Amino acid sequence: MPGNQFRIGAVPDFFCRPVLFGLQQPESPAAAGLFFESAGVNTERILNDECDAAMIGPVEFARNSSDFSLYPSIGVSSRGESRTSVLCVNRNIRSITSVAVGAGSSSDIILAKIILSEKFEQDIVIVPVIGSVQQMLLKADAALLTGNALLASQWEGPTLDLVDEWTDMTELPFTHLLCAARKEKYKKEIASLLFTSQELGKASLSTIALQQAKELSYPVEAMEQQLESYTYGFDDEAREALGEFFRYAFYLGILPDVPEIEVFGDEEVDRG
Repeated sequence: MPGNQFRIGAVPDFFCRPVLFGLQQPESPAAAGLFFESAGVNTERILNDECDAAMIGPVEFARNSSDFSLYPSIGVSSRGESRTSVLCVNRNIRSITSVAVGAGSSSDIILAKIILSEKFEQDIVIVPVIGSVQQMLLKADAALLTGNALLASQWEGPTLDLVDEWTDMTELPFTHLLCAARKEKYKKEIASLLFTSQELGKASLSTIALQQAKELSYPVEAMEQQLESYTYGFDDEAREALGEFFRYAFYLGILPDVPEIEVFGDEEVDRG
């Protein structure tokens, strides 16, 4: 691979595409090295020095915070009924005691545990199931659907929007994605590429909606509305929301501690 190309990992979900829009342009030095994998695989690639930076979820960062830092101003968050992480619930269920999960991210699973424990005082059993939402609901009280899988679902029964519940509980958005790298691997060129790419994506939501609607067989207008419901960046509120998620996960015994959120450039900024 030529030396002017960068290896950057992304996740395939539609809501990540605005961050990547500029990187996918043919003239981008990251275009040839851009790859799409789950947040877990991206994390392994960072640890194994197989990429320069990658989009990962909150939990992947928390479990590797001693090795990782975050690229500034890059991320995806949402608040309220964003239809990003949803529990599809069996009809006539009074309380949710089990949740079927497929290929959903670890962060969404933990978000479900936090919401059901803190808001509904309900401990749950996680049941791995590969299949349709109907097949998942044969094995558990509810099925966790996220991202592209949620858009493809034909479920018309009861649902619980986990981001909406999170916002109601904390008055904060939920931070879905972050861009991380090994602490010693920071590159100013990548920071600039990522920021420029994300800004171009934010200005091109109609184009991205058209592309993603075609790829996912989803109505264009609904896709554009969906993309407009996200905040692209990583500001102080997103950082506060991330810290709150870590504190809840620690309180419930899911994380061994509350990780420090280190962002490249923090040492140059007095955060008081």
